[in-house]
Amino acid sequence: MDKDISQITTYQSGAMQSTAHRILKRINTEYLSQYGLTPTQWFIIGYAYDAGSNGIRLNDLMKILDTTMPFITTVVNMLESKGILQKVSDTGDSRVKIARLNPTYRTTVEEIEAGLREELRLRLYREDNINREELAAYIAVLYKIAQANK
Repeated sequence: MDKDISQITTYQSGAMQSTAHRILKRINTEYLSQYGLTPTQWFIIGYAYDAGSNGIRLNDLMKILDTTMPFITTVVNMLESKGILQKVSDTGDSRVKIARLNPTYRTTVEEIEAGLREELRLRLYREDNINREELAAYIAVLYKIAQANK
């Protein structure tokens, strides 16, 4: 970018944010479609994977994804019907629902993660386009923006 950042208007930066979001979403959607998944389903699967055998509370997923409990419940139920997640009640409080990754799907998660990373590398994150340092700065800024209102 050759422009001085102080010369970029809010509407110009907003348009670029929207364009970047659409491009990233399109790449993710295209890649994940071969597994019959949407990006949101992938996010939930990923957090369940990270949580290990203990699983993750649906309430925590709701907060992480900044959405509603009915939406999380619908997506988790869909993933459960596909055999990807298991929804169980917390042993200490039966009102608390937990999503656990089906152990047989762990290797698929690892395959998807590796493949999606490679797809993003090939299409965006190359030295001639977005280098590692730029990507790290971008992700750091995303984390800061997401934390700004918490």
